[in-house]
Amino acid sequence: MAPYLFSEPGVQLHFGLNTSALLNAIERADVIVLHAAIYSNFADNAVGQLLLKRLQNARLRQLTLIKLEPTRLWRDEFATILRPEMPLPEVERLYENSRHWCAELKTQFPEVVNLVSTQALPLQPILLIGDRLFVGHYAHSHTTSAQGLWVEFDAIALGLAPNSLIDWFYSGVTAEQDSPVAIPLGRYVEECRRAVGDLWYQSVIALDKERH
Repeated sequence: MAPYLFSEPGVQLHFGLNTSALLNAIERADVIVLHAAIYSNFADNAVGQLLLKRLQNARLRQLTLIKLEPTRLWRDEFATILRPEMPLPEVERLYENSRHWCAELKTQFPEVVNLVSTQALPLQPILLIGDRLFVGHYAHSHTTSAQGLWVEFDAIALGLAPNSLIDWFYSGVTAEQDSPVAIPLGRYVEECRRAVGDLWYQSVIALDKERH
């Protein structure tokens, strides 16, 4: 059986996260944004090893890691979505492993790694790898998001200019980006921007409370 449901120019629908395709994209990209809640799996797998290698070889200009710090209102429920067969204390250890991995990369490569914490409720795992976008989904299921359906978009093959996705991440999606391709892909990029902006917003609120 093929590892994907269908493949059209610029779009592939995969059974589970296609690690080979992800590694290929990481090898080619110089700017990466990861919005996937926790990264404990990356600490000792091929994805994490390749990211570290590219950082050590100065092949990445920017790596943004958006790590989740869930609020009490939905923390336990989301833990059962992330790891449905795992007790809550063990899920918390995964969070700790993820925090440690992210912090180590930030310490080793402070000018390249942009580490952001967010309390914004994640709606789907999003991996923005240069001109490629990998999108999964969360679900109340006995299996994890990595085992679900994933869509891989190749922005250039879909007719967008090189670096469009990264430019949108840094500067926002403008109203002019209203093509049938730009609108849905822009929504995923905006989700990443919202998560990154969440920390800034919360810090402003906290600072305002301190002043008053």
